[in-house]
Parts: sequence; C-alpha cells; structure tokens
Amino acid sequence: MGIIDDALKGVADILLPNERVSEDQATERMAICLSCEYMDKKKKKCTICKCFLEVKTTCSTNFNPIKARNEVTHCPQGYWGDKDTANIYRKKDGLDPLN
Repeated sequence: MGIIDDALKGVADILLPNERVSEDQATERMAICLSCEYMDKKKKKCTICKCFLEVKTTCSTNFNPIKARNEVTHCPQGYWGDKDTANIYRKKDGLDPLN
C-alpha cells in the first residue's frame, strides 16, 4: 500500500467505526476476505464497496461515507453469512437482491 492509502486507512479507522466486533469475529471476517475474488490484495481493499478491509472487518456498525449513512457493517456479497443484511442495503440502493 502507498503512503496515501496508509493515511486514508488511518483516518478511516478513526472516523468510520461506530461499534467494533470481537477480535475473533474480525479475524474470521478477514480470513473470508483474504480468499475473496473481490479483494484487491495489494491495497487490502474490497473492489465492490471500496472499504479498507483491515478497518471494515473490525466494525459492527460504521458510517459509510460513499452512501452518507450509518450501516450495520456487512459484506456486499453476503460472504460473512450476512446476505439478509446485504440485501437490505441493496434494496435501499436500488440493486437486485443476492440469491
């Protein structure tokens, strides 16, 4: 990761999380992300939601600056076992639900 991405990740880690999950849950989420086809392995970012995964995987709720709203933190593909939550936000965004 470059200097700018490191700085942005640091700012995101301070400003975006509202609540955090346990260390075990964060580790489990990151393991799923590390094997995901949508992960930019160089930047450790999700190519769908653009989040820094080292921050997102630790959050229970967060502020989404792209959508300008507080959210229950979820995988946009439902890979964290949270497809129902992902579909709630997909509906708000006018997207088709995940099957």
